[in-house]
Amino acid sequence: MTLRIMHTGDVHLGMKFNQYPQISTKLENARYQALENVIKEANKRNANLLAVAGDLFDKVNIKQVNIKRTVEILDKFSGDAVVILPGNHDYSDGISKLWDQFKKEIKGRMLILEAEKIYNLADFAVPAVVYSAPCDSKLSAQNKIGWIKNLKDRPEAKYHIALAHGALQGFSPDLNDNYFQMNKDELLDIKMDLWLLGHSHLPYPEQKQVTNQKIFNNGTPEPDGMDCSHPGYAWYIELSENKAGAKEIKAERVKTGNYHFSDLEKEILSESDLEKLVNKILENKPENKILRLKITGELTRTEFNNKDDYLRELRDNCFYAKIDQSNLNMKIDREIIAEEFAESSFPYQLLTELEDNNQALHLAYKMLKEVQE
Repeated sequence: MTLRIMHTGDVHLGMKFNQYPQISTKLENARYQALENVIKEANKRNANLLAVAGDLFDKVNIKQVNIKRTVEILDKFSGDAVVILPGNHDYSDGISKLWDQFKKEIKGRMLILEAEKIYNLADFAVPAVVYSAPCDSKLSAQNKIGWIKNLKDRPEAKYHIALAHGALQGFSPDLNDNYFQMNKDELLDIKMDLWLLGHSHLPYPEQKQVTNQKIFNNGTPEPDGMDCSHPGYAWYIELSENKAGAKEIKAERVKTGNYHFSDLEKEILSESDLEKLVNKILENKPENKILRLKITGELTRTEFNNKDDYLRELRDNCFYAKIDQSNLNMKIDREIIAEEFAESSFPYQLLTELEDNNQALHLAYKMLKEVQE
């Protein structure tokens, strides 16, 4: 039997977007929609197992109505089992009530992997055992896979799959060693058919399709900020056994996100440059784009006066656009100086002397105009 797995995590349901007050509610709801997108893609592929590798929730304090909403979404999965690992944001420490509240709503095909133990999925018609390495705190210098390393005996099963949450060394930044760090050699030394990881919001491996890869990091299914430039992904993985008994793995990255964050800084030296930039930004689903744009450079007076029409086009067509044009200047030439100041005046003489020093020219012009006003 081929085991078909949809691997997700770092959904961060309940995440707030206070830095985007105009669209915060839509961004919060997009995370629930992303989870629905994951399940739609899983059902389309007849996945047997939905694996959530930590941080389904953004925090341990979640309203019961939102927990119920989450369970209702997960229950749309048409496969055999849903396994959910507590991550470092929705950790299971025996004190917080999140997972107890979750259990009040849980459906029969769902398992919370909150203990360091082996979960046998045979009762769900899934020929696999799952080794669980849940987080019990927000931060830790020690990962949670030690118990798996120290196992003396393992149960008989067709497939052996481990779920863990934490930074993957060399891939996930963890400068202070705070995030349950693991390394690839450490994982591969433990004989598993698959390691399904969560924590980094980037998918690993970086290729869209891979074969016989044993370590996967889900990435987030919905981007959560300007440092997350991909459109949101999950992994679809097929695990099978060939006639010789060797395990074979095929995987593809599946797009699941709704919105796309785009952080750009561009130098503009002509109206043509600005037109090309705007067209480039608008060519691919701008209605889903959250844009932060910083423009620098210099335009002639006519071009400078036209720029707002182009920037208005961005604001009108993007889902959200924040544009910094404070360092986009109008070119100060002799004609403009002569129009603004009398030829015999001190400002005229000062500005014409600074014509070869663009930075000083703009600064002096700005200061003189402020005094003039």
